[in-house]
Amino acid sequence: MKKIISILAVLVLSVCFIFTGCSKPLDLPKGDVSSNGGSVVSIGNYVYYSNTFVDYTTLVSGDNTEKTTKHNAIYRVKTDDYGYVSLDDDGKIENIEKVYSKMAGFNNSNMFIVDEYLYFTSPNVHKEQKTGNDRFDLTTLFRIKLDGTGLKEILTTKTTQGKFFLVTEETPYLLIFDDNKISKLEIKDKLGSAEVLVDDVLDAVFPEKYGIINEVYYTTDISEEEKNAGLSGNYLNKLNLTTGQTTQLGKPATQTITLVAYENGTLYYKLLDNNGDSLYYGDTLKSGFGANQTKYTLVGETDGEDSVSQFVPINENNVVYKAESMLFLSTKLDTTTASYQVLVSEDAYIEYVEGDYVYYSTENGLYRISYKDKTVQTLAEQKNIKQGSCDIDGEYIYFYAKLDTNTTENYYAFRANIKTAELGRPKFECIATVLEEDLTGETTEE
Repeated sequence: MKKIISILAVLVLSVCFIFTGCSKPLDLPKGDVSSNGGSVVSIGNYVYYSNTFVDYTTLVSGDNTEKTTKHNAIYRVKTDDYGYVSLDDDGKIENIEKVYSKMAGFNNSNMFIVDEYLYFTSPNVHKEQKTGNDRFDLTTLFRIKLDGTGLKEILTTKTTQGKFFLVTEETPYLLIFDDNKISKLEIKDKLGSAEVLVDDVLDAVFPEKYGIINEVYYTTDISEEEKNAGLSGNYLNKLNLTTGQTTQLGKPATQTITLVAYENGTLYYKLLDNNGDSLYYGDTLKSGFGANQTKYTLVGETDGEDSVSQFVPINENNVVYKAESMLFLSTKLDTTTASYQVLVSEDAYIEYVEGDYVYYSTENGLYRISYKDKTVQTLAEQKNIKQGSCDIDGEYIYFYAKLDTNTTENYYAFRANIKTAELGRPKFECIATVLEEDLTGETTEE
């Protein structure tokens, strides 16, 4: 007899199951969409995710094809109305199906659901025409129907730094930063070509979470005449997405502005001078660029060495940043100054920020801390977490980690229940299809 088991009672390894194929047609799910834009996206009772995380620098010629991508594929799992998974008598997760054999968990992961389509990015598999070299550092955008049919390749970036952001207006569209251009691709049943909105862009920042935005901030280089006159630095600009108008907001003297984030109506950046020194700032730009910039860090870049390895806004008044292997909380006091305190005193990596909590990983597991009362909650006592792979979907946080029995370098998909962490009873589970040798710790013969 089959049974429904809450993840409160599930052991990690009991829900990992050996890799098998899937051939039956998938149902078309219905419901609200959440967590659009990361390595996980949900719609109704279905969670779509990449089964594994693969660093594109490890790929070799022939990888990421339908024949070679087996466990490194896109899957989905069906949950009940409470978000729980169904297990059979052997403790294996039921209702997990392969959607398509393409890598989607990698350095530049993006998954979006719009209408009946899943949009996702994957390491490029096209060789350079001139050299015949593989360029896995480039990113290809695909779309496929939620039932796993109708795969369509949309575009491949021309640079490693290509960025995608979903704008959810009446006609949704993707903002794309690539090849020194910001472009707009309207999402319709029949996709057209991307429309270039502005070019000659050095860098651009989009918000972390999908939604409705009105402007994009970007930088441009100074002119050759200015360079010949001995000037340095760059310009800050704003693109109005409604009107298409661009505005030059200013030039930070001889300093170079490096964009960090645009969240909560605030632009975050660091200013680098000719001596190689910098600090991190935030500015609402309400009084013009630089008039009321808040200094958020005591340390920054000195002689080309950046002491700050992560800088993440929490809300309009607080940011968390990593320096000297610790996490610091910086709180805005007025329009220009902030206070500073240690938030996490051990070596930690900022994974995610949501509400009052900073989610972080260490060598021992996944945790979160309230920036208000400094309370720490354990989410998952799982070692070998792939840092920078977390995504939040409703009551769960998803991440990639190696099993304790791994004989390969595979990082598999896990999720942790946030509510159980609040109760002091952390429970997490592997939702991936796992190779037999990784599950048993014994190498199998081909």
